[in-house]
Amino acid sequence: MRYAILSDIHGNLLALERALADAKRQGTDVILCLGDVGSDACLDRLRHASAELIFGNWEVSQWGYLRADNQTWVRDLSPMLTGEDFLAVHAAPWWPDGLSTVEDFMAYILQQGVKWRVLFPYLDRDEDARWQALAELEQADRRILFHGHTHIQMAHRVGPTGRMTRLRQPKFIADRRGRYVVGVGSVGRPEDDPAPKYVLYDDETASVWLRAL
Repeated sequence: MRYAILSDIHGNLLALERALADAKRQGTDVILCLGDVGSDACLDRLRHASAELIFGNWEVSQWGYLRADNQTWVRDLSPMLTGEDFLAVHAAPWWPDGLSTVEDFMAYILQQGVKWRVLFPYLDRDEDARWQALAELEQADRRILFHGHTHIQMAHRVGPTGRMTRLRQPKFIADRRGRYVVGVGSVGRPEDDPAPKYVLYDDETASVWLRAL
């Protein structure tokens, strides 16, 4: 299977169309969206593309402003997708026990009085959170974590000696001796440069391609 993994559209339908068109040209089989879609129009487009979707912090705070059918869809979303060899989340693959829906997440934030980054940490800025993400990946017996939220496209590898390194090349093979944390970047509001970004992943060859359009 070849996956197109995208995130953080934030209502930018034009950028979403560019990413979906590029994914089609690359022979994508499945589209995964890691949340922060940002509008009814973009949700409609993802539904039309039969995308698999998880929720991000935008959905937690804004789902009630969506059209009724999209509200129903978003309320049923999960915070994580699990593939044969990967996990896919909006920010990080852990949260307090008992939370599973957008309503659960918002209730927890309001009742506990915690900041958003408690449930949605930034893995590009917080190295401790990145190590925790790798521990969760190890526990789940998966090789790669794909995440959004940071609006920056970035990949890290931890090898058998425990050393964490940032991967600078846009294409790499996720070998079985390593664990990987891959920030897929933002389609609609990138913060590294203006180009819309997403990731292609081929699970047969374990190849990861950081795409910038």
